[in-house]
Amino acid sequence: MRLKPGLGLLILAAGALFACAGGMGKSTTAPAGLGVLTFTEQFHDFGKVTEGDILHYSFPFKNTGQGTLRITKTETSCGCTTAKGALKAYRPGEDGVLEVTIDTKGKHGVITKTITLSLTNAAEKTGELTLMAELIPAPHPAVERGTVITKEPKCKSCHLDSGVGQEGIFLFHRVCAQCHGKKGAGASAKALNDPEWLAAIGDDRIRQVVKDGIPEKDMPPLVTGVSPPLTEKQVDSLIVYIRSLGEQ
Repeated sequence: MRLKPGLGLLILAAGALFACAGGMGKSTTAPAGLGVLTFTEQFHDFGKVTEGDILHYSFPFKNTGQGTLRITKTETSCGCTTAKGALKAYRPGEDGVLEVTIDTKGKHGVITKTITLSLTNAAEKTGELTLMAELIPAPHPAVERGTVITKEPKCKSCHLDSGVGQEGIFLFHRVCAQCHGKKGAGASAKALNDPEWLAAIGDDRIRQVVKDGIPEKDMPPLVTGVSPPLTEKQVDSLIVYIRSLGEQ
């Protein structure tokens, strides 16, 4: 899998953090009577997940030292992240698991969350765990036949309201791209970047379809009978942009 440049840099930074910090249980020897908290891993990448998902991950660990240690506190870098199940004492050789939950609601793009642990009677008094995920938008929900998306409240904000004040490419990607795809490449509705189709259709027909829609094909009107309607200037800007798709 090819990582995005920003994502790769974050992973490298996370690795450097562990190398510099010493980590939990990185030392092979510890003073007699002290515990050593050793995690199987201190970094986890969920990869690509859908925005709004609740993510769960378990970090197993073991006290590999000679003394009984205690995890006294866990602090997370964000209120969306919780860590539980590990606040207790661990005898030498005893295993445990730290359960982490991340609520991604309202989050976008690449996210990185950390958990800092405070320890007593341990070779390292603190330690840190890191989790990462790349959030992608949820797929467009299925639309029932006959639904007028410019009138249905749950659809209208995406397919009409978001285009207020926009023109050209910006208007297209707010109002049209949900169905016709990015750069008119097609999605649930017809691709608009076909040079043969563009050569065969006139501006007046495009203008009529934008204004009045095609009800039998579930193409909604963007001017007639909707509020707020696109302005004449906005419709003209859409025609210019749609024409340009055949040259891209």
